[in-house]
Order: sequence, then structure tokens, then C-alpha cells
Amino acid sequence: MLEAIEQMPLAHFLRRDLYTYPVVNALHILALGVLFTTAVLMDLRILGLGRRLETGAVVDALRPFAISALGIAALTGVLLFIVQPLHYAPNPVFWTKILLVGLAFANAGYFVLARRHLDPESAVTRISAVLSMLLWALAIFAGRAIGYFGSE
Repeated sequence: MLEAIEQMPLAHFLRRDLYTYPVVNALHILALGVLFTTAVLMDLRILGLGRRLETGAVVDALRPFAISALGIAALTGVLLFIVQPLHYAPNPVFWTKILLVGLAFANAGYFVLARRHLDPESAVTRISAVLSMLLWALAIFAGRAIGYFGSE
């Protein structure tokens, strides 16, 4: 199946076009930057920074940017993967990144669905905010490490 993915016309195009792959890679990095920044700003507000701003207003203002950035990061991540799936699939660092992103996404989902921002003084909410920053940061570090560790 990985061979079939690697042989897809889109994968061939991304490998051959001089500009597309670097643009996709740059968009992936930019989206991660926006995602991480918005998550950290929301989490820091939950943890008490910027008390002059209402927590709900901060979260409501930043959440659309975080969701959009997550979508762009996921799409560009898939595009980057299809270029070399035989390289990425056996790499344990790649799977560590995927796990960390999944955990960060699950934590964010819990945060949103449980409307944790409405109870910023709760220990569970504060732990979730710290966990969010830690998981997203570790996912970014793991993503950078993919090219340096775990490959043959």
C-alpha cells in the first residue's frame, strides 16, 4: 500500500516540481507556528496571564485560527508524507509525532467539548492547559527530529 501511495500522480508531482514541495513544507511549518502560538496564548490565559482579558473572549477569538492552522498542518502533513511514505512509515520518531499530535488533539477536543475555558480555576483545566503546551511543543520537536533519528 505504501508503494501505491508513493506512486500516486500527486506524489510524483510533489517530488518533481521545483517549487511545490518547498511551498508545502513552508506552509506546514507556518501552520504549526500559528497552531502552537494560538494554543499557547489560550493556555497561558487559562493559567492566569492577561487577566484583563476575559478568558472566553480570548479562546473565542483564537480558536478559529487554531482550527484553521490545524487543518492546514494536517493537509500539508499528508502531502509531505505521500512524497516518501516508505521513508516515514518505518520511522518510530514519525509515529511518536503522530501519537503526540493525537494526544494534543484529544486534549484540545476534551477542552472544547467540556467547555473547560469556562472554569479556568479548576485544577483539571489548568493541567489540561499545561498538557496542551507540552504536547504541542513535543510534537513539533518530534517533527523536526524525524529527519535525524529513526531512519536507516
